[in-house]
Amino acid sequence: MSKAKHRVPKSAAKSKSKMASSGQDQQIAAPAISKGLSRRGLLAGAAGSVTAASLGLPVLTGRKAMEAMAAPPPPQTGPGQGNQSIVLQNCLAVLTMDDPKNDLQGADIVVQNGKIAAIGKGLGGATGNRVVDCSTCIAMPGFITTHHHKYETPQRAANADGYIVFPIGGPGGFGGPADPEQQKDGWPYESYVNMQGLFTQGQLTNVGNNVIWDLGKPTQEPDDLYYSHLVASLSELLMGITCATDTSQASHTPQHTDAMIKALMASGQRGLFAYTGGVNRAGFGHATDPNGFEFPGAIGVTDWGVGRLKKTYFSSNDQLVTLCLQIGPTPVTNVQTGAPQPYTGWELAKAFDIWIDSHNIADASVGTNPLMNDPKIGPRMTQIHCVRWGGPTSPQAQVGIKGQGYPNAGNVAAWQAYSDRGGHVSIAISIEMQMRHGRPPIQESLNVGIMPSLSPDVDCNKTTSPFTLMRAFFDFQRCQSSDLAFPVSDPGHLLAPQSLTCYQTLQCATVAGAAGSGLAGKVGMLKPGYEADIVLLETNDLKIAPVNNAPGAIVTLMDTSNVRHVLVKGDLKVWNYQLVGQDVDALIKKITQSRDNIIERINSGPPIPIPGKNTPVNPYRPPFVTSCCFNGQNEVAPLYNLRG
Repeated sequence: MSKAKHRVPKSAAKSKSKMASSGQDQQIAAPAISKGLSRRGLLAGAAGSVTAASLGLPVLTGRKAMEAMAAPPPPQTGPGQGNQSIVLQNCLAVLTMDDPKNDLQGADIVVQNGKIAAIGKGLGGATGNRVVDCSTCIAMPGFITTHHHKYETPQRAANADGYIVFPIGGPGGFGGPADPEQQKDGWPYESYVNMQGLFTQGQLTNVGNNVIWDLGKPTQEPDDLYYSHLVASLSELLMGITCATDTSQASHTPQHTDAMIKALMASGQRGLFAYTGGVNRAGFGHATDPNGFEFPGAIGVTDWGVGRLKKTYFSSNDQLVTLCLQIGPTPVTNVQTGAPQPYTGWELAKAFDIWIDSHNIADASVGTNPLMNDPKIGPRMTQIHCVRWGGPTSPQAQVGIKGQGYPNAGNVAAWQAYSDRGGHVSIAISIEMQMRHGRPPIQESLNVGIMPSLSPDVDCNKTTSPFTLMRAFFDFQRCQSSDLAFPVSDPGHLLAPQSLTCYQTLQCATVAGAAGSGLAGKVGMLKPGYEADIVLLETNDLKIAPVNNAPGAIVTLMDTSNVRHVLVKGDLKVWNYQLVGQDVDALIKKITQSRDNIIERINSGPPIPIPGKNTPVNPYRPPFVTSCCFNGQNEVAPLYNLRG
C-alpha cells in the first residue's frame, strides 16, 4: 500500500485544531492493563538477550476486571449516525485481507463518514472526535457469511442429532437414489424436514409424503419472524459477523416477508435478504391478497412479489440491507394465474438487477446452463453447498490436485465450467458434515480457482459462530489433503494438494463472503475507500496469550468471547463485548416466548396421529434432556457397545 493511502485527508488535518479547541476529542480507553509490573521489568534480562520486543512480538500483561472498562460511547441512532470520525488507535495488528504485505503492526485506522479514510502509523492524533485505544486488539474486516436461515432461531439445537433426510426432490437432487441405510423421510422420524414442518409450516408428512397433520396455517406468525431475524442478526454482530445473507424460506404471506425485512433493517447489520418462498396456502390468484402468497413475482410487476419488495424496501443497491432472490433456472410460475412464464427465475432476478442464490445438491448442470454466459447472471450468483457433483456411476472417494481423484477424477468439467462463468460457491462446512449433505467440496472449489465463502446454514443444528466455521473449514481441508501424504491412505497415488493457511481461511471468511454477496470492492477488506465494517479481536486473554501469529491465533485459538468491538459502516454496534443500544434480557425473553407460542400453536391444532420416535406428542414438546433423533438415524448398523 503506498504512503499516500496512509495519509489523513487534508480536510481532516485542517479540522484538528478546531476540534481540539472545541473540546470534541473524546478518548475512549481500552480496559486498563495491569501495572503491577512494568513492560521493562517483564523484559528485564542480560544486555543483548532476545526478548519478545526485540523479535517484534506483542508484550501484554493481564486484563483487569470488566468493571474497570471505560463506559461505552453514547448510542448512535438515526440517519447519518456513521458521519462521525473514529480513530482505532495503535492496533496490535491490522489484517487487511488484501495482501499480507499490506498488513501492519501498531497501526491506526481512521474512519470518516462510514468509510476507511486512512490506515497507517501515527495517524491517531491527526483527526477524529472519537479515539479508541486498540493496543491489545487485532483489527480485521468483519466476518461475512453467505447463507443463514434466520427464521429458525426459535429452533436452536432442536435437531442437533438429526439429518436432512432422503428422498427429497427428484433424481440427482437431495435424494436420488437413496441408500437404504439412510434415515427415513417423514414423520415419525424427527428429521430436519419435519422440524420445519412443525415449527414453521404447520404441516407434517409421512414417509409417503402424505400430509398427516395440518394446523391449517403457518406455525410461525409475522411477529415470531421479526424477533427470530432480529435476534439472529444481533447474535451474529456479537460474534463479529458484520454482513450475512438471510435465506428466508418463510415468505408465507406478504406480512411474513415484511416482518423479516424490517427486523434485518432494525438490527443494524449489513446483509442480503434472499427472498424465498414459504408455504402457499392461498393458492393461485391471491398474490395481492394480504393473506396470499406472492413469491416470486413477475417481470414488470411492482405491486406484488419481488417487484413489490424492490419498490418498497430496496430502491437503492447502496443501502445496508439489499435484495437477493433465492431461485433456480427453471421457468417462473405466475402465482396470479398458475401459468409458467417464458422466462426463468434467473432472468427474473436479472430484470430487477439483484443477486441470485440457489441451494445446489448434486446438480452439476448449473455450470453449463447457457444462461450462465450472461454477464448479469453468471458472475452475480452464489450456489450453496455444491456437494456431490458426480453420480453413482462416477464414485469419488478422494480428491487430489485438479483432474485427480480416486477412484476417478469426479466431475471436474462441471466445476471448471461454473468457475469459468464467474459463479460463486458458499460452503456450509459444519452443517454439511453434520447433516449428511455430502462431503464439503472445498478442494473441488480450490482446484478450479474459486475461493469459497462460508455459511452457518441452520440454527436448529449448529452455531453460527464464524470461528467454528473457520476451524472446521481449515481442519477439514488439511485433513483431506494430508491424508494423501501417506501411502496407506492414498491407494490412488494422488498428489496431495496445497494445505490451506490460516490467512487464506480468513480470506474465505471475509473477501470471499463479500464477493459471494455482490459486495466486492465495498467490504471484505480494510482499505481506504472501503466501508468501515471492522471487528476488533482482543488478544489480552489467558486462553490465547501469548500471541505469536495473528492469523493463526484467530483461526486456531479464538472464539466469540474475543470479539471486543464491532463496527458496521463506521457505527459501533458492539462495544466492550456488549451490543450497543440493545436490551439483551428483553430480547431473550422475546425469543423464548416466541418458541413457547409456536409450541402452543402446534398443540392447538388437531392431535398429531403418530408419535415421533423420540418426541412426545399430544401435547407436542421437543425432547429436552434426551436425543431428538437418535432412534432412526440408521436402522441397519449395530449400535455401539463402548467401554470407558
